[in-house]
Amino acid sequence: MSYQVRHFQPSTSRFRSGGFISVSLRISSGCQHSNWMSSPHKPVQPEPKKRKACPTATAFLDPGLWKFLPDDLLEKVAAFMPFPGLFRCRAVNKRLKDFVFSEKFQEARACVQSWNALSPTSQYLLIFATIEGKNMCTAFDAVANRWLCMPPMRGLDPRAKDCIAGDGGLLCFRDVNEQGIASLFVFNPVTASCRELPPMHVGNSMMQHNWLLTHMIFNRFTSSYKLLVLTKRTCPQALAHMEIYDSLTQMWSVDNNLSVIERKYKLSFPPQVGACCDNFFYFVAKEGILRNSNVMGLVVYDIYEGVFREKLLYRCEPRCPGSKIGVQVVECKGTVYMVVREDDCKGTKGVSFCRLNPSKEQKIEDAVLFESFFAKWGSKFPVYRCVSVRNELGLLLYDKSFQVLADDLSEELKLPPCPFQGLANFVSSTSLLSCNKPLHVYYATQNVVSEAHFQPNASATV
Repeated sequence: MSYQVRHFQPSTSRFRSGGFISVSLRISSGCQHSNWMSSPHKPVQPEPKKRKACPTATAFLDPGLWKFLPDDLLEKVAAFMPFPGLFRCRAVNKRLKDFVFSEKFQEARACVQSWNALSPTSQYLLIFATIEGKNMCTAFDAVANRWLCMPPMRGLDPRAKDCIAGDGGLLCFRDVNEQGIASLFVFNPVTASCRELPPMHVGNSMMQHNWLLTHMIFNRFTSSYKLLVLTKRTCPQALAHMEIYDSLTQMWSVDNNLSVIERKYKLSFPPQVGACCDNFFYFVAKEGILRNSNVMGLVVYDIYEGVFREKLLYRCEPRCPGSKIGVQVVECKGTVYMVVREDDCKGTKGVSFCRLNPSKEQKIEDAVLFESFFAKWGSKFPVYRCVSVRNELGLLLYDKSFQVLADDLSEELKLPPCPFQGLANFVSSTSLLSCNKPLHVYYATQNVVSEAHFQPNASATV
């Protein structure tokens, strides 16, 4: 995005007026005044007293002092100034004027001062990272193709540490205390408003339950939202159940319809992130009818009707004998995709991208990445999360480089380096959803990262 700046040149007479130029005249008592001042028809007016200039103010306002400031200090001061003051500041000297219209200034302005500076028409990829116990956040701006270092979140409850969901300009954070009791917070960073949700009916204790997924769905017509939490008791014979929080009623409700399909196909659910499209919610399940089977598919939940589809849809299995697959589901441009990864003892065999066709309940394979693509990673592809970037599918790699591959997923089209790159391997926040230990232990010893898509919405209420 480019900006055209209109230069304003004031008239010369304005700067030659007595208000801007200080003239010092000394007239002795024996000096004869000019004729117009000593005219006999007019009395001689006494000379007005001159205002003494403050030496301190003169020192601070001296334009010559700007040239003694170090370049890095001058650039930091100018980069954080608001635009009205910035354009006044560029008139001080040629050095500031050249810096304001330089590429270095544009890079410095990428560090935004508040969440209000984000465009409400753009969707950003937020990356939250906890490194050595310090919470940080960065956002990828797809329009400007750059990462933004986000400021601290004003108004967020200090207990909220783990971002686990987000939609419609709202973010959901979780905290687990030393007793293993989970608390959920809904936060709008634009309005700096935060609200702690009431406790769930079941699943609050992470010592007794595994959290499998959390998903937020924002209704733009009613400005309300629903929060879906899938949990399961730690005992082997227990069944998973879903609790739903509705912001209109401000109450939790338990949905027990999942048990029907779960018993029918003997399903198990890995920790994951679901996808929502056209009022349907999709999440991954593994079928367990046959022993040692590796068949996986999707469970579909009708949000409006509040019922589950009675069968496991979009089933898939490994191409090669002895291989195992992992499935992720993601929404991109109004379409739901399944990303299927296949691995064996020698490494990654391939990653395929399948587009879902809900009307025919089938999937269409759009692209497949085979072994040659993974050679640069030593045949073992890093842990990743499938995300939507630049309105295309992308892979967020949790390796040391912490890079994002987008578009055709080639290394030539990877995004600019993320500010978190060059560190040790990250632990995905999704993998901690099923953790039955206090999270502060992992946040103190590991680099925990989570991601969420965010579009600023000042009208979204918590």
